[in-house]
Amino acid sequence: MHTQPPITQELLFRYFAGTSTAFEKQWINQWIQQEEHLEFFFLCLDRYESAHPQFQTDASQAFIRHQKRCLEQDTTPPPAVESKSLSRIWMLVACVSFLLIGGYLFKDHLLYKSYKTGYGETAHLTLSDGSKVILNANSTLREPRFAWMDTLRQVYLTGEANFSVVHTPDHKKLVVQTSQGMQVVVLGTEFTVYDRHQAARVVLHKGKIELRYVQDKGVKKIMMSPGDLVTTTPNEKPQVKRDETPDKYTAWTRDRFVFEQTSLQEIAQLFADNYGLTVEIQDPQLAQETISGSFTAHNGKELLELLIEASSLQFTQINNHIFITTTNKPLRP
Repeated sequence: MHTQPPITQELLFRYFAGTSTAFEKQWINQWIQQEEHLEFFFLCLDRYESAHPQFQTDASQAFIRHQKRCLEQDTTPPPAVESKSLSRIWMLVACVSFLLIGGYLFKDHLLYKSYKTGYGETAHLTLSDGSKVILNANSTLREPRFAWMDTLRQVYLTGEANFSVVHTPDHKKLVVQTSQGMQVVVLGTEFTVYDRHQAARVVLHKGKIELRYVQDKGVKKIMMSPGDLVTTTPNEKPQVKRDETPDKYTAWTRDRFVFEQTSLQEIAQLFADNYGLTVEIQDPQLAQETISGSFTAHNGKELLELLIEASSLQFTQINNHIFITTTNKPLRP
């Protein structure tokens, strides 16, 4: 009589490679009928894919191999099961076969929980560890579904977000990964991360964080204290400076916008990032003019009207395209 083997990562790797025994295949096909086992199954599948890149390049052949594994039989009598359970097993095998091929095509959906905001929209999120996040407009945050298996809590940000991170009992660090290659490593603190248009910015409000980045083919580290501001662009070393009013970088969480000698060109980029509006400033010299002040606005239209009212500017709008000039110059849309 066969002894049922424990379902380990090594056993599942043999299963994915097609080298497990007929009895092991039968046992795995029964084991995955329980929903609580599917997370470990797909986690091992992801690790197998990462170790065998060629396995990802031919999804159709992978699906055929998996079907063949499921249908292979030998002369070894299968463990006795009730007919109703057997029917459920094969139904689940069919579902898992579908999920396997879907896993190659929709891997991110299976492995990550994604949060996304549209233009002019912010979202208040609670991560699986209890950390709070406010996601700014036109931003995406991805959180692994299987973080409980890892030694780190890791999320992936594109756009802008404010984090309030809890310190977990097992002291797991949270890592915020940006598309610019920066990593913010923290146990428990509050900070804001900006990651758009080939530029990134990290502002620390409370606690202490470690910022990692790649330079000269090596990983460099910056230890940040409250009030520190780090900015960077690709192929440039991050710049560190003190900011006595770091709260202005979270003003957007309260529908406020704080400008301190901010150029019209930078403000135009904000409208593109947050509201999907194209702002064209036809005079290059005008684009470098600056605005200072604090404005409360609940949408792009309100913010634009407040800025126009507080300056000598005028604008015209055609759909999502806005033309700005001074009041003494004609508009040329």
